[in-house]
Amino acid sequence: MIPGPVALLTRPLLALAPVLALGGCADEDARPDQPRPLASVSPSASVRTSPSEAVDQPTAAYLAWLGALEDREAGTACRLQHPERTIALRYEAILVDRAELGDPCIGFEALLWEDPLREYSPVDVETTRLTGEKATLAVTFPDSSVTVELELQRAAWRVLSEQRRTPASPASAQWLEVWCDLEVGSTRAAVVGAMGEPSGEYTVSDGGEPQVYWAADQYDFRAYLDPVDGTVTDLLGDYDALAAADRSLLDCPELR
Repeated sequence: MIPGPVALLTRPLLALAPVLALGGCADEDARPDQPRPLASVSPSASVRTSPSEAVDQPTAAYLAWLGALEDREAGTACRLQHPERTIALRYEAILVDRAELGDPCIGFEALLWEDPLREYSPVDVETTRLTGEKATLAVTFPDSSVTVELELQRAAWRVLSEQRRTPASPASAQWLEVWCDLEVGSTRAAVVGAMGEPSGEYTVSDGGEPQVYWAADQYDFRAYLDPVDGTVTDLLGDYDALAAADRSLLDCPELR
């Protein structure tokens, strides 16, 4: 965890931005075939850092990216974000007549800092997943919280996406409380009775695997159903974006 005003960390970490960005500017022939991965932890682990500990590299990359946005440094922000994020942002810019196909990132990066809901000073950052190539952060700001996905691309961590997080609610508390009590072989009625009304359902006629699911941003729990008798064949929960407090309530594997 990074408690307290993390804004104090953001400025010093701006010094890392050129270093992090250079990974994306090096000559193609000089790059190794495969980037050297960081020491990885279990994808199901949740990593928190105290004020006296150095933040992990994905967190440093995200804070540097936020700092570049706050300072309106489009070039630095563009280098610190994943190419897929840039492509998605370009399409957003096209829709509001701020860009055309092929326009460089620096021409429309301003859309990110023009967002009236954008915040720059996290009060808490938790690494909920860290592997050699992917990282997920749960980031809390004074007035909002987001799930941040980063990928190691061309030997540097780059911001891939940000998604709003859902505050804890009676519904999510119920999901966490009963999820690990569900059993393969149960009826659809039994799992719905335990978990509550599902967020949605797929049937064979929808063209996918029959399932009922309970999902809201970082929460995602799915019960796959036998297409013949409707009993549960698999239970799948996505724990990657769950904070440590939520994850501690789940003592069953993600796939059963």
